[in-house]
Amino acid sequence: MSDRQARQLAWICDQADRLRQLADRKNLRAELDHILAELAKPAAELPTLLRQTADLLRRCGMPGLLRGTVPALADAQGGHPVEEFYLCPLQRESRCTRMIHAFDIPEAAAAPPCQLTGLPLRLREF
Repeated sequence: MSDRQARQLAWICDQADRLRQLADRKNLRAELDHILAELAKPAAELPTLLRQTADLLRRCGMPGLLRGTVPALADAQGGHPVEEFYLCPLQRESRCTRMIHAFDIPEAAAAPPCQLTGLPLRLREF
């Protein structure tokens, strides 16, 4: 276990009650309980479980709670993004920098449209 993973695990342990409250509000308690039970096992697949915890926190509306200990370039290091944003569909060709945090959009909803072109905004993970 790396120092970073040890700090993440310690933070999860310290914040377990708060995490349970967050998960209860989003009906994700069973998923959190499963992750916590797996983390308690000596042979736990720690990197996977830490990514699952970060993803669950994002879905609870708390992206980045593990950010201090999650690599900034998660994809380059084999991790997963912790935040998602909708961006201008023409951002590559124009100067538009409009961004909408995906947490503001219901999960089952279609991508919001660009107010100028009507095209759906692009979902990007960071």
